[in-house]
Amino acid sequence: MIVMIITRIKLNNNISQKGVISILLATLILSIISVIAFGISALMLQQIKMSRQMGDSTVAFYAAESGAERCLYEARKGSDVCNFTDIPLDFDSNAKYTVTYNGSNKIESTGEFRNTTRKVELNW
Repeated sequence: MIVMIITRIKLNNNISQKGVISILLATLILSIISVIAFGISALMLQQIKMSRQMGDSTVAFYAAESGAERCLYEARKGSDVCNFTDIPLDFDSNAKYTVTYNGSNKIESTGEFRNTTRKVELNW
């Protein structure tokens, strides 16, 4: 009878130790997966932010180009000076351009959209 009780105690100890090892192993695996998932999500958020800034850059570039084309049109009509400051591109967007031209053969136009600025120069 005493031998059976001792054997049961030993079996119960072995079973409980196997359970602890499997719980620790599962926790370790879940921790590794969580670290990988957080790393990937941080990279994805950074890529999304960069792609948004790329779109803003394109709008700012086209605003600058629009200002340069307008000034070039004025220069070809015979105007010696065309300085436009903070002209909005349209009513819907916040894109605007600033142009300087002083009669020499150089037009500088700066386009702005949100926090992005792009500059275009025309020389002839």
